[in-house]
Amino acid sequence: MAQVLTSYSESEFKELLSNEVRSAVREALSGESKEKQASQNHSGIGYRTRPETRKLLGIAYSTMHYWEKAGILVPHRIGRKVFFSDQAIREALSKAGKEANNDLG
Repeated sequence: MAQVLTSYSESEFKELLSNEVRSAVREALSGESKEKQASQNHSGIGYRTRPETRKLLGIAYSTMHYWEKAGILVPHRIGRKVFFSDQAIREALSKAGKEANNDLG
């Protein structure tokens, strides 16, 4: 957008703006998929957020909190964010006497 905006007609400006918005949305969407891929390190260990882990385990937030305090489910904290590795989820399932499903890779 190096050109002066006043040199565009209204229709040209709308077209330029819509193209820029489309480009930004595509970039944002591709960035999300890259972030999800980056959540797996080189050894293939995936990390999941609290809501993802809770849904995967089929437990309530209060149960998840209890499991964390009891050492059944070990969280990994990065700043204020909390993640759970697939390995930690498998171990929690075995400690709780549940069976792991195929969603854990």
